[in-house]
Amino acid sequence: MRAAEADDFSTVEVLADSTRAWLTQLPAYGGIALLLHAPLLFIAFVPPLPPGAAAAILVVGEMFVALLVKAALTKAVSEARRGLSSDFLELVEALKKAPAVVVLGTRILGRAFVRSFLLLLPGLQYLVEMFAAVPAIVLEGGSTGSALRRSQKLTDGVRRQVFAICILIWTVSLALTLMSGLHNARSEVSTTWMIVYLCTRALDTSFAAVLSATAYHHLSERPDA
Repeated sequence: MRAAEADDFSTVEVLADSTRAWLTQLPAYGGIALLLHAPLLFIAFVPPLPPGAAAAILVVGEMFVALLVKAALTKAVSEARRGLSSDFLELVEALKKAPAVVVLGTRILGRAFVRSFLLLLPGLQYLVEMFAAVPAIVLEGGSTGSALRRSQKLTDGVRRQVFAICILIWTVSLALTLMSGLHNARSEVSTTWMIVYLCTRALDTSFAAVLSATAYHHLSERPDA
C-alpha cells in the first residue's frame, strides 16, 4: 500500500512543475518577494549592533518573511495550474491570509524547535509532516489545527519524497546564507551588501513558496488525499 502511495507522488515531477511555474512568473513572484524583504533593509541604517545581533535579526526576520511570501504566492500558483494568471496587485491582496499563515508557521517552528532540542530527527520529521500546512490553510481555510492535520494526512506514505524536497529548500537557503557571509556579518553592514543579499533571498523564498504550493497540489491529487 505504501509503495502504491509513493508511486502517486514524484519528487522529480514536482521539481519540474515548480521550476517551470517559477520561471514563467519570475518578475511577479520575485517582485512581491523582494517587496516583502524590503523592510529588512533597515538594518543597514541602524547604529552598530552588538556582535552577531545583525545576523540574528536577519535570520529571524527571514523566517517571518518566508511565511509572508508563501501567503502571497500559494493562491497564485494554484490559479496558474488552472491556466489563470495573477497580476502583482492580486499577489499583494493575497496577503490578507498572512496573519493566519504567520500564526501557523510560528506554531510549526516552535514545535519543531522543541522536538529538535530533545533530538534532531523528530524535529525534522515534524517539519516534513507539516510541509503542506501553509498551502492548506491558504487554499482550504479553517483553523491552524485543521491545517496541521490536513498536512499530516497529505504527507502520509510519501514522507521520504517530501523530505527530499525539504532538503533541497534547506540546502539552497543554507548555501546562500554561507555564500553571503551572513554568519560573519559585522555589527554594521553596508547598504550594497544588504540589497544584494535581499535580492538573492527574494529569489530563494519565492522559489521555495512555489515549490511548497506545487507539492501541495500533487499531494492533494493522490487518490487517498
